[in-house]
Amino acid sequence: MIDSPRRPAAPPSTPAGIALGLVMCAIALITLALALADDLGDPAFFALIGAELLLTAAMGALFGASHKQSTTDAAQRQRDEEALAALEPLHGGEQR
Repeated sequence: MIDSPRRPAAPPSTPAGIALGLVMCAIALITLALALADDLGDPAFFALIGAELLLTAAMGALFGASHKQSTTDAAQRQRDEEALAALEPLHGGEQR
């Protein structure tokens, strides 16, 4: 197989990964609001808990999407390596 002197680049950040980070920040802010609020009424308390649960579900969906994308990228990388390995005999013994 062809060995490259360069190290592989870091994977680019995906929109799902960026959204996952923002959702985690939103959950942290809601938790902070719940902890610091002294006179929070029942409707507001339950609304914040509901929003936190929805964001947690969204975080799980985004994590699943980003995991699926990384699995797809790994499969593509494997196919590329197999294609390069198949082309290696075509190079022959030529020296440059």
